[in-house]
Amino acid sequence: MKINMILPGLNHSGGTQVALKYLNYFVDKGADVVCYVPIKTLILTGITSDSLGKWFKNKFKIKFVPVVNNFTVRDADIVIATSWITSYWVANLLIRKGKKVYFIQDYETWYSETKNQKVRETYHLKMDMRISVSSALQKKLLKLDDCKSKVICNGIEESFLVKKDFIKGDGNRIVIGMPYRQEKGTSNVKNCKFGISVVKKIMQKNPNVYFKMFGFRRPKYLSKRTTFLENPSRIDLMKWYDTVDIFYVPSLYEGWGLPVMEAMARGCAVVASDSGCLNEFGINGTNCLKLQNMQSTNEAIQTMQRLINDRRMRNKVGKSALMTVENYTFEKSATMFWNELKQLSSTETFM
Repeated sequence: MKINMILPGLNHSGGTQVALKYLNYFVDKGADVVCYVPIKTLILTGITSDSLGKWFKNKFKIKFVPVVNNFTVRDADIVIATSWITSYWVANLLIRKGKKVYFIQDYETWYSETKNQKVRETYHLKMDMRISVSSALQKKLLKLDDCKSKVICNGIEESFLVKKDFIKGDGNRIVIGMPYRQEKGTSNVKNCKFGISVVKKIMQKNPNVYFKMFGFRRPKYLSKRTTFLENPSRIDLMKWYDTVDIFYVPSLYEGWGLPVMEAMARGCAVVASDSGCLNEFGINGTNCLKLQNMQSTNEAIQTMQRLINDRRMRNKVGKSALMTVENYTFEKSATMFWNELKQLSSTETFM
């Protein structure tokens, strides 16, 4: 089976990482895979190892093209759009370029009202299949845009799961961890500045609490007291999670929330909103703690203070989190995705 995937860029992000991991899996299954990226991305971001995708070990071909159209994209069985902008490019391709799949990882309304309307119009483009990464996203697409999709939840690699007999910390030194993600468009959905301010207030009240962050690029407004792990490898990231007791994600909304799942896989007690993967399998007070108002400083502080004061509760939530995500492995998700593509490619196309 020949598979084409269209990405808007290769800069390191959770969504890009998931898409590329799927491509590696398809290669392992015997597929002939090519990933297409517009050269314009390199002009906007600059030519770096990050923008060239050097951070990822790919088993497939990557082609940078002037534009994505019928002249630059090869004939194939399947062609996959990975964002709202690439869905327009895929929709305009000829049938011989492949059955059209829209891989929707988020409800991408982060921009101006005019651009957001263009985003929502993509949910009505002619596609052969739409795949959403969570039941919550599927319901949102259906409710707001009457857009039907199949759910394939993002999974975690089995190698990322911590051993069940893990023990977090010594109980005296508490570490709060947080992912740093840059804002997209005009949206403040990641809510990171707010999250940093919350943790600073917690540290003022608790001298035994320390703060660690990770991300693809260190923000300028962090104080020197904050430890930041920049653009980590998967191995370094696992080690980083192992030093974290409480993992706080201040995002107002998550399409899936890969860092949440990673933290749960390493036995951290997660505090976050009821969206993305936590809406899928999170049980408040059992395998995570869910915040109702993501812009309430008091609620965030009080919730994390409970975990700071109760080591037994932290460990109980962390162990339950690990048991939960063990059922959501990447291997299971990738197999589902592969089977859907095989079935789609075998169906007859009607002109």
